[in-house]
Amino acid sequence: MISNKATAKKVEKTMRKCSRALDESIRLVMDTCPQAEFKAYRRIIGQIMGAIYLDVMRPIHRRFPDLEPEELKK
Repeated sequence: MISNKATAKKVEKTMRKCSRALDESIRLVMDTCPQAEFKAYRRIIGQIMGAIYLDVMRPIHRRFPDLEPEELKK
C-alpha cells in the first residue's frame, strides 16, 4: 500500500471527494429514475463505495491513523 504519507494524504482526500460525489449521484438517480433502476444503481454504487473504503482508505488509515477523519473513528 501507499508508504509515502504526503501521497497517502492526497489519495485519502481524493477518495473522500469520490465518495461524496457517488453519494450525490445516488440522490440524483433516486429523484429522477424508476424505483427498480434506483435500487440497482444504489447497490452498484454501494459496492464501489465499499471498495473505496475497504481497499484504499482503511489501509491508509491503518498505516497513518492521524489521517482518519473523526467521523470515521466512531
